[in-house]
Amino acid sequence: MNHISQRNLLEVQLKSFKDFVPFCPNDSLQPLLQEITKIHDRLEKIREFTIEQLVEEVHYHYETRQSKSNFRTI
Repeated sequence: MNHISQRNLLEVQLKSFKDFVPFCPNDSLQPLLQEITKIHDRLEKIREFTIEQLVEEVHYHYETRQSKSNFRTI
């Protein structure tokens, strides 16, 4: 993955987070806004890159977590 593809993925993720804001519970709004800010800052940094920097390889990993709603308490 290069910076261009990372930028595209981040823009999609940012849009989905922004679309979710009206539905977000009040106690979860602050963490969501923090994530939106992180993504926005990263996108701004990528937009400042030159073409040579944009085609460089980006090392990343996905972290998959189990949703809390998947755990039932009896």
